[in-house]
Amino acid sequence: MLNIEHIMQLDINYIKSFSRMETWHEGVLFYNQEMPTYYDANHAHIWKKIAEPDMFLQEIKNFYQSKSLIPRLYLYNLEDNQSCIEALEIHGFRYESFTDDVQLWNGEHSQLPHNPAIQIERVTDANMEDALAVEMSISTFGEPALIKKAFEETYHSPHFTYYLLRLDGEVCCTANIFVSGNQGRVESVATIESHRGRGLIGYILQHIQQESVKQGLKFLWILPINEQVAKVYDKANFKSVGTIESIHAFTEGKSINQIRQGS
Repeated sequence: MLNIEHIMQLDINYIKSFSRMETWHEGVLFYNQEMPTYYDANHAHIWKKIAEPDMFLQEIKNFYQSKSLIPRLYLYNLEDNQSCIEALEIHGFRYESFTDDVQLWNGEHSQLPHNPAIQIERVTDANMEDALAVEMSISTFGEPALIKKAFEETYHSPHFTYYLLRLDGEVCCTANIFVSGNQGRVESVATIESHRGRGLIGYILQHIQQESVKQGLKFLWILPINEQVAKVYDKANFKSVGTIESIHAFTEGKSINQIRQGS
């Protein structure tokens, strides 16, 4: 069984690398007024039991509205927080529910056929624009301008390393690894539409796995956004170790599902 505190701490370390943070009894509040529409950087991350839901939700709204940000929260530990869920609509929140798979690399490497046409390189200032072009082409990542701003923020963080895959010299895939202590998490796995279905993701994931071994990481995580993506990661020996149920609640804007569907 997953340790929710353990997973939350890794998540917190990840988000605070590109966002400011305030600690509350029930969890933490992230905000970055330079990227007001970036969901990951502007939300409450709540996993402890909420004693007084009405007061709590009003305080959440006050906090974000005082910073000219949309009130938003990701709520975990749902069994203990049913009263808060029931109070969301009363306080003007819409919400959507998720059951997310959590996958962990089992330390084994897939036997991928050698392909001399594939070149994998670390992203530097020299090839940053190539990597950014791949990410900006992925509609499920959000608006291109927002992707660009978020990329620039994480690219310059010492906790992130980006990789780029070329096929016959053509830019095809990107991914990055976030490192915190002895743990790493693979993020922003992307392939341009014209090159999907060729198994290229497996090569860039294997490269990151090899790099994680060199860095002495004990755990390498990945969080797929749906079952289809989970199957791709499973082929690269990222195995499911459990699921996390959560709710994304917000007062304005698009849902995460709408963004992923490009609607």
